Amino acid sequence: MPQSMDRSLIASTTRARRVTREEIVNLKIKSEPKGIKSWFRGVGNLFKTIGHMFSVGPSVKSAESCKISGHVMPATGWQAGKKPQCVDCGKTIGDPTQLRNSVWKK
Repeated sequence: MPQSMDRSLIASTTRARRVTREEIVNLKIKSEPKGIKSWFRGVGNLFKTIGHMFSVGPSVKSAESCKISGHVMPATGWQAGKKPQCVDCGKTIGDPTQLRNSVWKK
């Protein structure tokens, strides 16, 4: 501690008053809007949530990656007489050359 600092100033300072839980609860209740204002806020939040749900669409990234590097084979494999669907984009895989990491690519 530097010599120029006055120790009497440090000793005489008072501690800050602690805020109790009851005072915090009272402040929260007073600051909350009441009546028609809170009802409109609730309805607005409902419409905001619904709008957000409809604004989020399916990912386009997987379909683009299938065009570039090929489709992904499902875990069930290629069953006889049926054409499998890609795990990423959901399109039907016509022949093995359309698969990712296949030897022959068009």
